[in-house]
Amino acid sequence: MKLASTIWKKNLFVAAALTLMTLLLLNGGIRQAWAAPTSGTSIVLDGKSLDGAESLVRQGTTMVPIRVISEQLGYAVNWQKSTGHVTIGSEPSQIVLTIGSLNADSPLGSISLTQAPFIQSNTTYVPLRFVGTQMGLGVKWEQASQTVLLQSPIEAPPVPPAPEAPPAVDNPAAISIDSISFSDKRLTISAGADVTPTRFELNNPDRLVVDLPGTVFGPALLQNEALARGAEAKLAVENSSLVKQVRYSQFSQNPSIVRVVIDLNRKTGYNLYTQGNLIIVDLNNDGTAAPIDSNGKKTVVIDPGHGDHDSGGVGISKIQEKNIVLNVGLKVAALLKQEPNINLIMTRSDDTFVTLTDRAKIANDAKADLFLSIHANISPSSSSAGGTETFYAEASRSKALSDVIQKHVLAATGFKDRGSKQANYSVIRNTKMPAALVELGFLSNLNEETLLNQDDFQQKIAEAIVAGIKEYLNL
Repeated sequence: MKLASTIWKKNLFVAAALTLMTLLLLNGGIRQAWAAPTSGTSIVLDGKSLDGAESLVRQGTTMVPIRVISEQLGYAVNWQKSTGHVTIGSEPSQIVLTIGSLNADSPLGSISLTQAPFIQSNTTYVPLRFVGTQMGLGVKWEQASQTVLLQSPIEAPPVPPAPEAPPAVDNPAAISIDSISFSDKRLTISAGADVTPTRFELNNPDRLVVDLPGTVFGPALLQNEALARGAEAKLAVENSSLVKQVRYSQFSQNPSIVRVVIDLNRKTGYNLYTQGNLIIVDLNNDGTAAPIDSNGKKTVVIDPGHGDHDSGGVGISKIQEKNIVLNVGLKVAALLKQEPNINLIMTRSDDTFVTLTDRAKIANDAKADLFLSIHANISPSSSSAGGTETFYAEASRSKALSDVIQKHVLAATGFKDRGSKQANYSVIRNTKMPAALVELGFLSNLNEETLLNQDDFQQKIAEAIVAGIKEYLNL
């Protein structure tokens, strides 16, 4: 009996020990799969290993502490414990993630994540691929070495100095701007032929901008040294409490646009009108700005997204969204300039940055009939995601435009139909006319990126966009 009791106790001890070992192993397995830093995983930025940049993998998503984002990658990070918000980067490319949420806010609206940010052992973890892609980094996974490869955007080569030859010689079909003067609160611009100007206002500081499509500086103005080398010239304004100065430059070579900017000390009313070959901006008016007489033309605003330091999405081959959409936008502009019943305004015609607020304001101030923003998509989680989609903010005002743009652009790209749908993007939410934002395709999809970078494919898309605009405007 004593022997049996001893054996029973021994078996009970062994069973308990086995149970404890099983629990420890399970717990260890859970730690290994869900909590501990992934063994052997490393992060490399521009060929240099980021020492101490530990990572976790959850549901196939590489997660890193936010200190890696700030200390190792150099981005500004703001952690708000009370709201659970993690803000990364600075305007205009700022993104906001929320602990436990699969939605992240970006400059173009809400984006779905494959893994939500989380806190573990007092450390906040965020998805590396998503953050890297949004910040303009190329992100790749090297399976053999278990390495995350990060690549900074390739900077465009410096723009060569402007040629000594006058722009008018390079573009003989353009109308010459022969003189610019300011007197008695009145700006007078003399052109070699009739010019239809466009104008918009900017705030902080207050500015009145006048664009002269199809124009270049004539020989007389090119005697100015600054203009001759392609820089900006300034016209001194003396004894004026209203105007600081007048600036003018060759804003764009293709299409040819001379831009004149009046820097104001305060907002003021004005009239813009033409008399023969003269363009006159009269500030002797205390009322509100009078719209340009468009002679029955429809005013169309084309908005190529991003620009300058804001590259937008960066494709698999390091192609930047800002360049793709600008090329398409310029091709659209060239086609619309041939339409006699359309008055064209571009929010940007070169690699410059315009805020989201100013993009909408340009269209609103011009009392435009239609606004179209051009973008290209990025999927932070899938290289197979693809397709064309178009967005509108307010259905009653803009869905019809979005639908017709989607129809035409989809036919041109041949990509997957992702539909015409509602979104709360700033540029289409804050415009007061029918407005749409078209995502041509995915730069994170190698096939679509390759096509979107081809000149003939861009031309095909531009023709489709113009066809959609004309159909919507019944032209």
